[in-house]
Amino acid sequence: MASLEFNHRYVEIQEQHNPLLRRLRRNVYCSSRRVWKFFVYHLPILKFFKYYKPKEYLFTDILTGITIGIMHIPQALAFGMLTSVKVENGLYTSLWPILFYVIFGTSPHISMGTSAVICMVTAGVVDIQADVFKSENQHLLNFYLENANSTLQNATTVEWTDIPEFMDFKENVAMNISLFSGLILILMGMFRLGFITFYFSESFFSGFTSGAAVHIATSQMPALLGIEVKRYSGPFKIIYTYRDIFLTITRVTVATILISVICIVVLFAVKELINERFKHKLKVPVPIELIVVIIVTVVSYISKLDESFGVAVVGTIPNNIPAPVLPDVTGIHHYLGDCFVVAILIFSNTIAMAKICAKKHNYELNDNQEIFAYGLCNFASSFFKCFPSAVAPPRSMILSSMNAKTTLSGLFSAILMLLVIVAISELFYSLPRAALASIIFVALKGLFVQMLDGRRFWKINKYDFIIWLSTIASVIFIDIDFGLGIGLAISLLTVVFQSQRALAKRLIKYNPNFKTVRSIQKLYSLRPVKIFVYKANIFFANAEIFREKLYSSTVNPRKFMKLLNKKREIEASRDESKSVIQNGDNPVKKISTISTDIGMSNTLSVFTSLSIDDSLSTPGFGPDSNQIDVMDGNGMRRNSTYVCLPPPSHALSLGSIDTLQSLDTIDSGFNEISHPKQLLSEYKRTRVIILDMACVNYIDASGSNLLVHIYKEYSKLGIRLIFAGISENVHRTLNHSGAFDTISKDDDLFLDLTDAIASADEYLLQSETNSSPQSQSVSFTDEEAAEESYVVHL
Repeated sequence: MASLEFNHRYVEIQEQHNPLLRRLRRNVYCSSRRVWKFFVYHLPILKFFKYYKPKEYLFTDILTGITIGIMHIPQALAFGMLTSVKVENGLYTSLWPILFYVIFGTSPHISMGTSAVICMVTAGVVDIQADVFKSENQHLLNFYLENANSTLQNATTVEWTDIPEFMDFKENVAMNISLFSGLILILMGMFRLGFITFYFSESFFSGFTSGAAVHIATSQMPALLGIEVKRYSGPFKIIYTYRDIFLTITRVTVATILISVICIVVLFAVKELINERFKHKLKVPVPIELIVVIIVTVVSYISKLDESFGVAVVGTIPNNIPAPVLPDVTGIHHYLGDCFVVAILIFSNTIAMAKICAKKHNYELNDNQEIFAYGLCNFASSFFKCFPSAVAPPRSMILSSMNAKTTLSGLFSAILMLLVIVAISELFYSLPRAALASIIFVALKGLFVQMLDGRRFWKINKYDFIIWLSTIASVIFIDIDFGLGIGLAISLLTVVFQSQRALAKRLIKYNPNFKTVRSIQKLYSLRPVKIFVYKANIFFANAEIFREKLYSSTVNPRKFMKLLNKKREIEASRDESKSVIQNGDNPVKKISTISTDIGMSNTLSVFTSLSIDDSLSTPGFGPDSNQIDVMDGNGMRRNSTYVCLPPPSHALSLGSIDTLQSLDTIDSGFNEISHPKQLLSEYKRTRVIILDMACVNYIDASGSNLLVHIYKEYSKLGIRLIFAGISENVHRTLNHSGAFDTISKDDDLFLDLTDAIASADEYLLQSETNSSPQSQSVSFTDEEAAEESYVVHL
């Protein structure tokens, strides 16, 4: 009996194994379409050129490109100093990676260039190698010191940063890090290793970036105070740095402190009180960083702050573009492991930001294609004296809010940076370094606020708190690279530890009448009700895998939103091309028709949109009328065409989308919609999705956050998401994380699958009796797209 019952519940599907020769014939072939896809995959700019619409896209791309270019200028100068290399290297890193991403990138909202966290990690590696160079080349310091004393009457001191050979060495190390980080990313893209970032939990990234922020702020303290301290490297360097700061605190420069305080106050006030507060009203944020740089430079030049008050300035910046050079890879084996760390950070931070923008604007990203683009940006730019580059979330959020159309906007940013380097870079000679340090310091505000996440992790899950605390503590007090390794190791150890502490309880009563239907297939379907079973815990390592399996088994809300928005564009374009009726004082302002030939006796299916002018009144005509006269496509008047009132103007009716023409041939240009008919069919067959959580014993902060945002995505499509069989431990985690502020405990949570199915059936009956269309948005807000990701604080 047990065997029969098992066979009744589970269906075994025999897979047909095709011979190798047949599989080769099916997969190895050449066609024009396949050749085009191959070139487009490796050179996405070809697709942009093919579908580019100058009238619609050009102005927006120019405006966004110039805006981001203006943001690049002060950040390039500041982050060049942060990376512990020459200031001009920051300008080069804000030029070449942008150009390469225009060619190889796919997201129009990603702004490659300087990034605070990547610069700090790179600076740590550069300083370690610089200490080795100092110990081996002490004669260089003695040589320049003797020359300085012989040419000047008074004895003077020479710093290592004044020695060209030393700065060239540091520049070469940064170039090598960019070269090999890019090469590692390219190999990861070729072997499809983008899944590696799944093993980095949200608590790990939060702790790591917050700890890195402390190091970044510490590195800028000497410049803010106007003192010189030794740059330490290795474990406990932050302790040694603050020791030296307090020992030399009596030698601070008052003028430097005044510049720092004024710049920080102005930057913070404008960013928080204007740009952030009125971000929905401002088309372009106030470029306060550039304004501060210009004003402080002019004041410094006129007042001669460097000569009169001893304020440290940037100094000479070359005004030429260096020829490509091959980095000297001598000694690369000493920091090849650090290159791998930098590569992982570049990919994880940039792809996280790219996914946020992709969700906001309803397009899809290919992780492996993107990682290939990031690798090429760093690999190729290393030959032009650039240090590692990555996304800067503030720049990308501006591109997203301004709705940049294509990656070609980066071309205009690069042109602006080129003009800055060639034409006006010499004008930054008098720029005080304190102003650049202030820009970096204010930019860390989001990361410092992120430190409050520790309290949230403590409430949600103690394991997440352990990961966060160990990561931030080791990053701050030991070093960034050590902290990254320790945090990752503890993240993996908690997974093992959790599996050994599974909750086990004795059941008091077992209901023999309860029967569940759990097939070895991922999905069991009851009419428009889908039941999704996931037989594993949901945590940082498999949260995205859970999302992908759920979407592939039911409805992918992001793809369907993309389909809706594309259909809305098609409808809008046809509205403009169709005839419009104007009958004197007729209260009908506009009647637009969309016609499709459905292939049955040349019958024409008409979807008509009607707009009524309430200010005019015509006897016998109003919203209840069901007959009016319209013109067909040939301009001939048609008699007594039946119409209905349209859906809300801001949203496309979900019920009428299948009446639109050519569902098979939707090509949205840059982002092609594959199998739209199948997508529509899946949506029509799905009204309720039940997540059977009986096998989920553990969930962390990443999993809780994921469930909330999946719930929101399905709600936008009118699909109800129900949770069944949630355990006590999972319920407690969801409660502490605030998930029940979005998910209703009374309506969306059920103890077992039977109750959930009964509620779903009742919901379907109510939906049938109340079939009036609901107006709802089919796009995401900035907050919904971000999904509380750590990357928005960078």
